[in-house]
Amino acid sequence: MSQFPALSPVASNNPNEATGEAPPVTDSDGDFIPDVHENLFEDWVNQTTADGRNIVIPGLDRDDARDAKYDLDRDGLNATEEYCWPYPANCTQPGFPRGLTGLLDENGERKYLDPRVSDTDGDGLPDGFEAWMCLQTGGFNANDLVFRCPRFDPLNASEADEDPDEDGFDVDRNGIIDENERYTSAEEYRHGMPPFHVDELDGLWCVASLPDGGPFDDWPYISTSANMTFANLLAACTTNSTGTFDEDLWLGTNPMNGDSDHRAWNGVSLGRTFPSFGDGLPDGWEVHFGLDPLNRSNALIDVDQDGWDEDRDGFVTGDPVTTETGVSLGEALSSYEEYLVYNDDGNVVRSGLKHVAFGDDDTWVEVPVRLASPTANVATLHHDVRGLHVNDQDVYVLMRHGITHWAVDEDTSTDVWWPHATRLTDMEPLFVDGALAGFAVTSNDGLQIVPLLQDGSLAPMETWSSLGGPSLERALVLDLDGSSLHVLALGTNGEGGVWTIGTDLRPTGDVLGGLSPGIEASLSSTNATVTSLAQAPGIDGVPTLFVGTDRGLVVFETASARDPVLNGTWLFHFAFEATVVERNLDPLRPIGANVGDAPAEVRDLVLDGAGPDQLDTMWMAMPSGLHRMDLRTLTISHGSDLVHPGEDGRSVVGADDVHSVLVLDDAILIGSAWGLWVVDGGRDATYGARDQALLPGELASLATVEVDGVLRVLGGAAPGRFSNQALMSPVSNDSDFDGMTDGWELIYGLDPTDPWDAVLDPDGDGLDKDLDGFADDRLWSNLDEYRYIALTEDGYDSTDPSNPDTDMDGATDGAEVHAFHLSTTTLWCHYDFQMVYQCDSDVGAAANLTYVQNAPTDASTDPTNPDSDGDGMPDGWEIEHRRWVGTTFDGGNNWTLDPMRAEDALWDADRDGLANICEYQWGIMRNFALNGDLVDTHGESPEAAASWVDADPNNPDSDGDTMTDGWEAGGLCSYDATRVGVNPLNGSDALGNPDGDGFDVNLDGVLSPGEAYVNWLEFHLKDLDVVNGAVTFGEFVVPEGLNLSLLEGMLLGDEPAHGFIDDAE
Repeated sequence: MSQFPALSPVASNNPNEATGEAPPVTDSDGDFIPDVHENLFEDWVNQTTADGRNIVIPGLDRDDARDAKYDLDRDGLNATEEYCWPYPANCTQPGFPRGLTGLLDENGERKYLDPRVSDTDGDGLPDGFEAWMCLQTGGFNANDLVFRCPRFDPLNASEADEDPDEDGFDVDRNGIIDENERYTSAEEYRHGMPPFHVDELDGLWCVASLPDGGPFDDWPYISTSANMTFANLLAACTTNSTGTFDEDLWLGTNPMNGDSDHRAWNGVSLGRTFPSFGDGLPDGWEVHFGLDPLNRSNALIDVDQDGWDEDRDGFVTGDPVTTETGVSLGEALSSYEEYLVYNDDGNVVRSGLKHVAFGDDDTWVEVPVRLASPTANVATLHHDVRGLHVNDQDVYVLMRHGITHWAVDEDTSTDVWWPHATRLTDMEPLFVDGALAGFAVTSNDGLQIVPLLQDGSLAPMETWSSLGGPSLERALVLDLDGSSLHVLALGTNGEGGVWTIGTDLRPTGDVLGGLSPGIEASLSSTNATVTSLAQAPGIDGVPTLFVGTDRGLVVFETASARDPVLNGTWLFHFAFEATVVERNLDPLRPIGANVGDAPAEVRDLVLDGAGPDQLDTMWMAMPSGLHRMDLRTLTISHGSDLVHPGEDGRSVVGADDVHSVLVLDDAILIGSAWGLWVVDGGRDATYGARDQALLPGELASLATVEVDGVLRVLGGAAPGRFSNQALMSPVSNDSDFDGMTDGWELIYGLDPTDPWDAVLDPDGDGLDKDLDGFADDRLWSNLDEYRYIALTEDGYDSTDPSNPDTDMDGATDGAEVHAFHLSTTTLWCHYDFQMVYQCDSDVGAAANLTYVQNAPTDASTDPTNPDSDGDGMPDGWEIEHRRWVGTTFDGGNNWTLDPMRAEDALWDADRDGLANICEYQWGIMRNFALNGDLVDTHGESPEAAASWVDADPNNPDSDGDTMTDGWEAGGLCSYDATRVGVNPLNGSDALGNPDGDGFDVNLDGVLSPGEAYVNWLEFHLKDLDVVNGAVTFGEFVVPEGLNLSLLEGMLLGDEPAHGFIDDAE
């Protein structure tokens, strides 16, 4: 009987007794699946896989009840479960409340799960996996006993391209996760799957240990508990998996968790971390670079071994924990730390100048960097845009290292570089008679006035006015009467000034006017850094100066900013540390619990009104959004139409983190951390956001220019800490291919995502051959610093690109390597062959010329070893104090000190009895005294030591007290505590008498000043003589205050036949 199919009960109906209901469902084999459904799927599936295997899956047989329990397509659902969907498998039981199974498609046709195809809807997710995920995400309605799946619907193919946990990866760093950058649910399910895995043959991508199931009910474990909804999943799991560490779980990543890691290395083997997930690295990022998104341990591994042995102990210490603080403790550049570089606190968009049409129908254009596109008509000299100014068809782009002038009508651009060590911060336009005449440019080197030529280009550098000053951040032309321009420029902690400029853009009169003490005091009291400036007409006729800082906004009633008495008012202020200014964020839009580092930072101030003389509004760019100030009352408003409305019902991260504002006639352009958006309307009324094409990135500056009749919005996307010009890669030790490893760049403050910082010299330690103050005649670039190989045994490879003098020996790195020390060598003075010291302007001028023309005439020293020749004297000190020997300088002369000759330590060019090494060591004693280290041992206070001089190996009497250094030092190289009172660096010790000797001439028992045998007399006894009845000391003049009573006895008798010195050997 077993050879015959199962028998089904047979029933009949009398058509004459029918009452109008639907015809009865025919189920020939009694498996509770109607024949009509089995007929739909009765055809067999015959296919050949890509690797040549045959797929043969029988169709359903209405006469065979056994197939109801079969899972022939190995999708984890048997035929009954597939028929019942979207109801559970018990939908065929009598009394189960349900309607028709299957779902209607967009054409009104009913669809069912196909028991012959593992993935019915073709979205890359097997039916069983989708059904299980629908259950996990709350898709089962226990009241209606039906599955309703907003996601993971096995009959909805539209999910093929969806990434519900948003763990894709913005590979091109344009601010948008494109479709090809998503890490879709199908990709997550199939992660780690062999190349030719076919679900119908190989089963679900999970691992099972039948008959038992997983110990947990949550991802990734598949449970077999009594109430388990999908009982056939485990049986469908593949048997082709290798290297699994646990059982009864899905092998891919979790499509509903962006960070799926659920196992870790415990030192011996992999073990589960459940219920803890994640390693801080999004799954899509890890998958893109071939990392394991399921293994938490690899977050702290330095896969590409691009860490840097900073302490040079021979080991690169690992990162201990996946936190920002944790990875900063190690020397390795772990995968987690590389991800932090890419993420850059959310600023992942490539920095640089971009532009897009004003309106909603355009795609942004990214202006290339000149170093990357040398033949482009229009390019910027650098990617770090700090400011924009448009004058008709001339666009001026201020960047960290210079200014690019873009002539829009000619479609060309020209670049003007500043010295690499100069960091530009602001560019304020200067107008003369209503026309743009130039710019006031602030930087870490102070203020420079840069005129423009007739064609709008920047004038040559030699025509600029470099006005100096402290490091400055922002500039503003004050509204004062008269033809002169008054530029207020401020920096950090109250530093700054007011510069007066004539109409010819030359400084006039009092160039640097005194900044009002009130402004300085207000800013220094809270250590504020100025971030924005504005001046508006005041209500009472006195202009109001608004100073925006990283701590808040302070206002002053002043026209000149030079008032001797001026009080500032902080409208709002915040600092984490305690200051004299109270915290007050009440006027600002609440920013939430995470206030960030500077919630009161004022990024931009823009005045608005009916005209230049009718300003009544000021817009403020703040971390918590766009704010509006009424200039008549100084009240601040925010929220409502000034807040970004979000997209698709969700808020947009960073859209209200505002960095720049630009006011147009009928719109307000907002540059945010997310990108560009526009408020419709103006100061009279605002109507919410209007449609605008995207311009992505943290837009720190905005401008508009008309190009071919179309108004285009220019935006400077700030780089944050990193530029993201190149993709930071955890599997490449040089992500930007600039020749410097990522870890080295990161440790020394460079940008491992900037391909062009290799050619820069930000610490300015190149050569200054023309002595113009800029070390840019031959750069010692970042790449040079990285590639440096130590010259001496005590040196080490690579110099410090953030320190112009790596070994702190007084000679800059580039000068040591290129053996060029023009600025630190005194060529104007020399010794002749008889070792007579001479200084001659003509001879010195010729020596300087020869040194430059024949360079290098010196030998290279080691910039990582402060004492290249090991003689105890730093290279820089030797170079500073060396003098050439001879009558003319030809480049081959001997030197009195040579940083590559150790024997010069014992030379004594000035013949003062103190060798070079001793003169240097006496200089160290002076530093000890200044630091207070000689108070206890010698009784020398730092205040007294402040009057000491430096030891000079070319001056036999460094302190000028006419007693030679060697005699005062007692021939010693250091300050002996028993010799306190006679010191070669202290010119005031001539009249001292530290040994207390002398003669009580008047026999009164007291050694009076005139009876003391002071230092000066002890030394100059050799010069003592009596001439014409008077005591003399040859060419030496008796110092003021010296009483010669001690020597009066010499005048009572005859003059000596010869002096005391005549008997000396």
